[in-house]
Amino acid sequence: MTVLHCDGSLTADRASYGGIIHDATGAAIMAFVGNGDDNSVLGIELYAIFRGVSLCVKNSQLQVSIRSDSKLAVDILNEVVSCPWNMQTLRDHISSIFQHLQCKEIKHVWREINQPADFIASMDIGDGEVIIYPPDFPQELVELLTNDYDRKV
Repeated sequence: MTVLHCDGSLTADRASYGGIIHDATGAAIMAFVGNGDDNSVLGIELYAIFRGVSLCVKNSQLQVSIRSDSKLAVDILNEVVSCPWNMQTLRDHISSIFQHLQCKEIKHVWREINQPADFIASMDIGDGEVIIYPPDFPQELVELLTNDYDRKV
């Protein structure tokens, strides 16, 4: 099963999203980062999930475990809590992408477990969205992923 770690980043001057897609062994396949339009934490977290799942589907990775440190986003997508009205369109877009998956799970993870995705989401890449493959990962990201893979506390 493919594992998708997603995160959003919201500062006073920038909203961005990012994530890392891993294969079943835990090896990174790709990372993505982009600028968002939403100025809410929930909106940018949901958009990170939307983009990550979209990339999984595009790359024929149809069995996906989605991991986010946003408990609210996870609970909304798992239909544990109601979605705020201003996020319903985005939630509906995510649900439509989910229909392409053969198998999915959506899990909340603690922020400490999501550090590589947090690092990616915080990268300033200018406008648009960038896909980054492992040979081009920044050294700090490589170290975070190595620590994560080795289960280093």
